[in-house]
Amino acid sequence: MLSERYISLLQRMDQMIRMGSTGPPEDFANRLEISTRTLYNYLAILKMLGAPIRYSRSLMTYIYTESGSLVFEFVKY
Repeated sequence: MLSERYISLLQRMDQMIRMGSTGPPEDFANRLEISTRTLYNYLAILKMLGAPIRYSRSLMTYIYTESGSLVFEFVKY
């Protein structure tokens, strides 16, 4: 089961990636208060969820290669 902290962290990562404000991996991990290894694990999870993430060396930040965002909510039909 996903914890509230886990979902909150993924949402924060998504927001920072969309804003282009992650910085290099070490900075990104520090801002999230996690280890760099844990950051890579979370990035792998985002990729498994279909997020088109890559690191831009020229911008020195993680970016989405397509427009979009993560959504974690229940939607009634």
